[in-house]
Amino acid sequence: KQFLDGVKIAYEMIVTGFADGDRALLKNLLSAEVYRGFEEAISGREARGERMQSSFIGINDATIVGAELKDREALITVRIVSQLISAVLKPNGEVVDGDPETVVEVRDVWTFARDIRSRDPNWKLVETEAEDE
Repeated sequence: KQFLDGVKIAYEMIVTGFADGDRALLKNLLSAEVYRGFEEAISGREARGERMQSSFIGINDATIVGAELKDREALITVRIVSQLISAVLKPNGEVVDGDPETVVEVRDVWTFARDIRSRDPNWKLVETEAEDE
């Protein structure tokens, strides 16, 4: 329960940080590989002059669906069902993607990892995927 409570907080921070383009926040929560992907998407959005408008509504469910130990790394995979309002807008306000008015259910499968020998108790997001319907 404590781990899942942390996942819910991290999920909201990451989703909101991505929408806001908050690289400093994301860098602390993501593995280097995942950060690169997020950073490329943020940079692309900025280069096109687009902005992401996002409202986090809440998490309906967070369930651990896998756990493993690879060498010194503990990995826990969580299925997260959340509700968001999200849209990407052009500089003139035209909607490129999403809908700024509609709440949508988002189903993600995220994997968090940490070095079991590290004194750092924090987990980092190491893999993201959208769950197929």
